[in-house]
Amino acid sequence: MARYRLIIFVLSLMMAMEGHLLQAAGPSDFSGTWTLDLKAPEATSLAAILEARGASLIERKAVDTLSITQVITQTEKTLSIKAGTAIGSRTRVLYLDGSTQIQDTERTGKVESRSFWDKDGTVLVTVSKSASPDGQKQDSKKGEYTTRRYLQDEGRTLIVDHVLTLEDGRKLTAKRVLRKQ
Repeated sequence: MARYRLIIFVLSLMMAMEGHLLQAAGPSDFSGTWTLDLKAPEATSLAAILEARGASLIERKAVDTLSITQVITQTEKTLSIKAGTAIGSRTRVLYLDGSTQIQDTERTGKVESRSFWDKDGTVLVTVSKSASPDGQKQDSKKGEYTTRRYLQDEGRTLIVDHVLTLEDGRKLTAKRVLRKQ
């Protein structure tokens, strides 16, 4: 009987320690150089989302066929993503504290975004919505755009789930798979 108590005690202690170790590890670290896997079976096209956001046919085709490299630099407060292709590059900085940032974009005008970690610190969620010039939320046919970034394969694969929720409630989705270099 004492033996079983000892086993239960040890298992309970291990489970408690595992929770503390996971908490101590902090949020996922996306830092590194990542290449889009155009042939990943779980990947799905961004074309419908891009069309709803006003992208041309050429742009929609290019996004699903061009090799894309992302260089991600992560600190405690920010995630900087430099995305590059053979025809150019751009950098976006996400603030990880949940604060609202307003950016001026060519295609959709002013966009209000905020990024935050899920409760486990393993998924980075970014929610973006069109904003009026004074920063107030504005209903838009472009809807609310959400990305969820998370790691798989012991940190060798970065998954980016995209969801565009339109005003009429329809949801357009896409999944991108990037491999660490």
